[in-house]
Amino acid sequence: MRDGIRGWGGRGLAAVLAGLVIVGLAAAQQPRQQPQRPNRGRLKNQGGEPLKKARPNAADPLNPANRKAADRDAEKASNGTYHYNFRLHSFDGTALAASYYPSKLASGAAAVMLVHEAGRSRKDFEDPVADLKGKGLAEHLQQEGYAVLSFDLRGQGQNPRRELTAEDRQQLAEDLQAGYVFLLDRHNRGDLNLAKLGVLGVGEGANLAAAWAYQPGAAVSTEGRASDLNGLILVSPMPTGGGYALKSLAPSLAPRIPMALFAGEKDGPCKDAVEGVRGVVERARLNRIELFPSPLHGYKLLRLEPKISDAITRFLENSVKLRPTEWEPRYNLVPVTVSDITTVRHTTPAAKPAEKKADAEKKADAEKKADAEKKDQEKKDQEKKADAEKGKEDAADKP
Repeated sequence: MRDGIRGWGGRGLAAVLAGLVIVGLAAAQQPRQQPQRPNRGRLKNQGGEPLKKARPNAADPLNPANRKAADRDAEKASNGTYHYNFRLHSFDGTALAASYYPSKLASGAAAVMLVHEAGRSRKDFEDPVADLKGKGLAEHLQQEGYAVLSFDLRGQGQNPRRELTAEDRQQLAEDLQAGYVFLLDRHNRGDLNLAKLGVLGVGEGANLAAAWAYQPGAAVSTEGRASDLNGLILVSPMPTGGGYALKSLAPSLAPRIPMALFAGEKDGPCKDAVEGVRGVVERARLNRIELFPSPLHGYKLLRLEPKISDAITRFLENSVKLRPTEWEPRYNLVPVTVSDITTVRHTTPAAKPAEKKADAEKKADAEKKADAEKKDQEKKDQEKKADAEKGKEDAADKP
């Protein structure tokens, strides 16, 4: 599988990531150290042959036509609101628990990849968000027309739990590239438009997403092509999350990738990290920084801060969704493999008692209004009929 990531992975990636870890640790000890300059090397060819056209049904394990009857029935019963749970196999063969939310917009859909914080899981993007009417962020984005991918980072979530080492940290960034290659395969099958790609990371996952985006070849499928990444959202980024210093990454990323940094005003370390890069981030027109009046951090900020969901949706819409880029076929890399696919039907959350009462009152008012209108119409019809009969009698009385 490593043949599918020439120019991205291998020893070059390990060296650059290791360098970033060292830079991050040094930055933590020496606050006045100058940030690294952007790496302006050429993007490397990842190999493969260009596709002539999309092949949506060919050997596609996520196509309904190739699925088990039970899964197809679940998809039909859910009226199109469903997602797939499966195992995404990274370049070294590690299986990662993952979820994919397909979009009804097919090749017109933008894509979003979600990266959870350390010690958490993709479930943080499934759990109900306060201001999304009981929906999780992933399902909300799907309903907004995005194709969404989330997965549990190795050693965390539904994957075998273990303490991560320095070698694992390097592999974590390659796992994000494996997620990108999965989306590239969905692009070539006509499921989405990868030229409209956004990535959202939370906590240490935000630093990891930034470190991945920093790499030459990240989110790039062909030689000489600009990055597909057109929106990078960092929620509660850490000063040095996972060994990656935000102030060392931001100067390279901010001028070339639209960025949004969100944090709580009372979340001291994250606020300081965000304020420390405000100058370089806000120089670019599409970039934004927003601090919310909250002490919440990471997934708690994402779920409980009432304004953050709207801020995320608006940023993605402006930088990713509305980007005027037509779908076109890409180089056909050896795709990452998937296994253990199941379909999850989305159900409408149960209404709260107050909502049920309000709905019942609204229904009763509507029925009362309809009944009154019906009686009024019947009265008018009777009066009209009486007038017609009187007219006939008057006509008969005339000589």
